[in-house]
Amino acid sequence: MQPIALAFKNYEVNPFTGRGSGELMVIHQCLSCSKLSSNRIAGDDNEYQIRSILKESINLNENITTQLKNLGLELITTSNKEEALISLFGVNYQSYIKNLEDC
Repeated sequence: MQPIALAFKNYEVNPFTGRGSGELMVIHQCLSCSKLSSNRIAGDDNEYQIRSILKESINLNENITTQLKNLGLELITTSNKEEALISLFGVNYQSYIKNLEDC
């Protein structure tokens, strides 16, 4: 299994704020049969790898995007990337990410 994307499970947009949210999942693809599966992000997951997967998920092809929608998952794209970063690092994610890059 290879991690290929991040997606929200049970993604909903708040009608009052216009912001979306849901449970953030890592999407894996089987290297032999191409089956997709999702797993919750754990507190001890490597944040550098999560950020790398986030970059990859924005550029996935339409076939995988469709498969994820059929599984009830909302792929992280440029339109909901900020919600994913807030979910991962909190509302002050910009300063947190800057501190990571400075190390």
